[in-house]
Amino acid sequence: MKYRRGASAERELIKRLEENGFAVVRSAGSKKVDIVAGNGRKYLCIEVKSTKGDRIYLSDEDIEKLTSFAGRFGGEAYIAVKFIGDGWSFFEPKSLPKSGKNFRVDKKLAKYKALTFEEVIGVQKSLLEVVKGE
Repeated sequence: MKYRRGASAERELIKRLEENGFAVVRSAGSKKVDIVAGNGRKYLCIEVKSTKGDRIYLSDEDIEKLTSFAGRFGGEAYIAVKFIGDGWSFFEPKSLPKSGKNFRVDKKLAKYKALTFEEVIGVQKSLLEVVKGE
């Protein structure tokens, strides 16, 4: 059941990326990253998670595989979390707090620290960028 929910979330995100002009590859079996996408000016490496609950945890290994691959590929690394019923939240791996041995993403963090889909694909500036005049 969890695999199907995760694969469904990946397909949903792939569709949104393609609708916004990205070429997308899904890595079945999640060897390094779940989704690699690019549009000629922006390249994304995305680990996708989905949950019915209020939180998810990611291991050091999950984060290391994503950031290492993104660095070698020349892409931007993101964790995409779909909180079922609340939509998508995107995080840069370095922004995630550690909780014991793992990294924790919860709805509270999503509310205050998450990036939007539009920010990730580069069609909307973040409030911080607007305030800084970037």
